[in-house]
Amino acid sequence: MKRPSLLVGASVATVALAPHLAGQDLAKTRQTAIVTAASRLAPAVVSVNVLRRERQLPQDPFDLFFMPRGSEQVVEGYGSGFIISPDGVVITNQHVTQGAEQIVVTTREGRDFAAKILGEDPLTDIAVLKVDGSGLPTAPLGKSTDLLIGEWVVAVGNPFAYLLGNTEPTVTAGVVSAVGRNLLPSQGQSGIYVGMIQTDAPINPGNSGGPLANAVGEVVGVNSSIFTSSGGSVGIGFAIPIERALRVADELRRFGKVRRAWVGLDVAGAEDLRGWKRVGGLRVTQVAAGGPAGRAGLAAGDVLVSARGRRLRTFLDWEAVMLDTGPGDTLTVSFRHGGESRSARLAVTDFPT
Repeated sequence: MKRPSLLVGASVATVALAPHLAGQDLAKTRQTAIVTAASRLAPAVVSVNVLRRERQLPQDPFDLFFMPRGSEQVVEGYGSGFIISPDGVVITNQHVTQGAEQIVVTTREGRDFAAKILGEDPLTDIAVLKVDGSGLPTAPLGKSTDLLIGEWVVAVGNPFAYLLGNTEPTVTAGVVSAVGRNLLPSQGQSGIYVGMIQTDAPINPGNSGGPLANAVGEVVGVNSSIFTSSGGSVGIGFAIPIERALRVADELRRFGKVRRAWVGLDVAGAEDLRGWKRVGGLRVTQVAAGGPAGRAGLAAGDVLVSARGRRLRTFLDWEAVMLDTGPGDTLTVSFRHGGESRSARLAVTDFPT
């Protein structure tokens, strides 16, 4: 007769413990990879606020008569960035800092730092800032070369800056939609957006310059641009690969400019975007006498098939390779010469002036 009472007692104990165990399980399920990635990265993400002068354009017929010629106005802009060294080196987009007369970097805790520009590169759309600080949190850096289509990524930044009421960065999540995306240049565009990471993680105005990170919180790209008809995110955003951003940042810090790679050849341009379907690669249009390509045996009329393991179809593919190559590197190319398949190693030099 005692056994039933023992069983009943055990059942009561189980019921009493069940809510506590269920709460623990729920807490564990909420701690997803995205939560972990965001918490690891967010402390190093900053808001970049700039003041610049822009020429004031007439808004109505009266302005044509009463506005002084050459009138300028102070315009406020904003973007995002991330800290890469404890002493306050920040990476952001060059289109965020372009023409800035004053830059203030604001941390997650709301601390404001006056920032100076260490260097800007309009071609790659990367700028490097410096604030006076020590012991600042830094962003974990990863790599973009092994990204998988469909893997989770998070975009962290400060869309609309102070309009959201505090300095806590905004986190959005999505997947890697594509890699190696080339965007055709638009009118007035100074940057070349090639070899980009495409994501559907929402990227909005003010996210420019912020990090795109993988599911373990490592930065794999710098958010830079979106395709949109409304001005907001429509699920097609692009990030600059982190390897390119870090190489450019290093060049700017060491030399104050970015040294351009040169191998002494020109390729077919925008007029021949579909030519690769006909010839099976990218046509060489000109080779500089005595240059690296000429010394390696390339000639006008040859067809480039690949470079650094990347398939070449249009001039944008070639631009992506050259942007990620620097003086002193060796560039391995595969090409066809007179119907014969060949390969060559080109000694990359600085662009001649």
